[in-house]
Amino acid sequence: MSALPASLDIPTCFAAGVASFLSPCVLPLVPGYVSFMSGLSLEELSRGADRGVVMRRAGLGSVFFVLGFSAVFTALGASASAAGQLLAAHMAVISKIAGLIIIIFGL
Repeated sequence: MSALPASLDIPTCFAAGVASFLSPCVLPLVPGYVSFMSGLSLEELSRGADRGVVMRRAGLGSVFFVLGFSAVFTALGASASAAGQLLAAHMAVISKIAGLIIIIFGL
């Protein structure tokens, strides 16, 4: 059983991703992104730096970028979940304290 509706199968999603990548607001960013990820300047890339070196450096940089990005947002999600569970466990006390603060501010 697929989680996607029948009208949104894998080829459709892939085609949408390709179309968004080729859009005029994303495609011009690709050279700068490759330059950033590979550590090579645009001049070095345009002069014809060894394609294998560029691909390895950009690929390795991209992998570490995605891993770092994923780790940060996974940690943020886990912390928010833990904080939410802690607050939910003490909701009665928190409600009374919040009500008291509102009464004090009202006075």
